[in-house]
Amino acid sequence: MSRRRSDNSRDNDDRDRRRSSRRSDNRDNGRRKSYQEERVERFTWFFLVLVIATIHIVKEGGMTLPNWIIPFSGCVVLLGSGMYQYSHRWRVSPTTWLAGALLAGLALINLYVSPESSFLGISLIVFAAVILIGLLTGET
Repeated sequence: MSRRRSDNSRDNDDRDRRRSSRRSDNRDNGRRKSYQEERVERFTWFFLVLVIATIHIVKEGGMTLPNWIIPFSGCVVLLGSGMYQYSHRWRVSPTTWLAGALLAGLALINLYVSPESSFLGISLIVFAAVILIGLLTGET
């Protein structure tokens, strides 16, 4: 009887160690993302491309947009995505925060300092960089 109890306690200890190691593996940078996390990141990329497409369609239609709209829309997409992911306690890439802050700064410069400057090129480069870095690192 005592032999059986020690075997059971040893099995329980082994099981607890495996669970603990699985939990610590999930906390590492190499952890697997959930389907929902990956989906939110893909939606972020989709909305960045949608901003570019919308701007192109509007300009083809002959309408003019204020210069600050382009970096501001990218800022809203990136910072909104970052806040959503953070609220779900998912890891948010520093690229998302930095690119969103950069686009917010460009929008403010465009709005208050230099309204005639167009940051379309810089904004498109930031959009492309966010998507490319996300593809290379597996996170956005």
